[in-house]
Amino acid sequence: MKISEVLFLLIIFTGITFGSGCSGPASKRDSFITYELSENEKELLRPGDIIMRRGYGFVSNTIVKTLKEDYSVSHAGIITKDKQGELRVIHSVSQTISDYDGVQDVQLNTFVQDSHPGSIIVMRFKPEREHNQSAFEVSKRAEYYLDKKIPFDYSFSFEDSTRFFCTEFIGRVFADIYGQQLFEQFFPSHISGLDRLKFGVFLDPDLFETVINHHP
Repeated sequence: MKISEVLFLLIIFTGITFGSGCSGPASKRDSFITYELSENEKELLRPGDIIMRRGYGFVSNTIVKTLKEDYSVSHAGIITKDKQGELRVIHSVSQTISDYDGVQDVQLNTFVQDSHPGSIIVMRFKPEREHNQSAFEVSKRAEYYLDKKIPFDYSFSFEDSTRFFCTEFIGRVFADIYGQQLFEQFFPSHISGLDRLKFGVFLDPDLFETVINHHP
């Protein structure tokens, strides 16, 4: 892979944005805008759900414009619940825009607040009943990688399972629980380039049901 391609992919999958360092405060959300899920919506969520959003700044805009998907999202994670019952999101983020490198967690409210209003989507895997597995196991597996402090995958390689970029992290967790062949179903080998990195794989109505979708 060319250096230019690696740098481009780094832009694509480093999370929210490092636009605040390049474009100044104008690239960030308006501090007067509060974006959050309602209490009724939070009641719909359960550990193991996939949550997607569009962040702010140059990076997120580049992701959306480049991938050209049906919904404008630029980052994703797995919902979990801590011992106090608080909803959190586990995701993989580059240290270029975070205090930590790789798999980490954040409060659900913070994840949503750092999103463009109207951009949150939450999906739930349908086949769990067929596999006699529960979404709770997905959540626990995500926590396993969180505890392992798996670093961010700057080479964006599906062959390297010791490091994860954002969508790869989700694919690996689901493959661990439901079978490795599921990873190929999410990211088929005959698909190449940026098409393998799209978020739309988690929007497939044959595999996922919509829990929340704020997009028009």
